[in-house]
Amino acid sequence: MRDFEAATKSSMPLTLIATQDSIPVGMITLGERDFEGRPDLSPWLKSLYVHPFHRNKRIASLLIERLVHEASRLGCDTLYLTTEDAKYLYEKSGWQEIDRIRTPYGEAALMKKVLPPFAVD
Repeated sequence: MRDFEAATKSSMPLTLIATQDSIPVGMITLGERDFEGRPDLSPWLKSLYVHPFHRNKRIASLLIERLVHEASRLGCDTLYLTTEDAKYLYEKSGWQEIDRIRTPYGEAALMKKVLPPFAVD
């Protein structure tokens, strides 16, 4: 809770929320840490969730794309994530598996994405 209370638009954690008709339908977070087994890696895409009624509408892809933009804006050059079952979704967005790991939820892919430099409009 302290992390979120201290966060601003220019720091982490940063959570983005997708809405439809003013109703939250999905979310994603950029955070310093996520997987305890690799404290040397940072920052992380974490907590991607889209409500089941709103899946298969590109919401997850749009949230990932916007999070990558925001991470780049904050000066990040690489992002990491773990996923037990959505590896294909992330590969479509340019992520690469760099290791297989074990999480409390089972076997998972550890993935990374090298970010493009932030371009000021």
